[in-house]
Amino acid sequence: MAHEPLSLADAMDVVRAEIGKARIRAEVLGEEIRFDVGTVEVDFEVQFKRTGKNDDELVLSVVERDGSDGGDTHTIRFPLTPVFEPSP
Repeated sequence: MAHEPLSLADAMDVVRAEIGKARIRAEVLGEEIRFDVGTVEVDFEVQFKRTGKNDDELVLSVVERDGSDGGDTHTIRFPLTPVFEPSP
């Protein structure tokens, strides 16, 4: 069954959400040992594909591990430094 390609923005949203969940979980559980989040290095394998009626649009999507269509892949590395907004 075909599904929509995973966008880079969606993949980064998941990374952001997971870091946030881990932080909140440590606070709620009153964990004695916590970790400061420094730079987070995330590698994404991506594909550029031409779409549209005349192949006039270029789309970037993250390659999922369940396989790809065999097209060329490229690795993008993002060093991310989380910035936590204070809770109200």
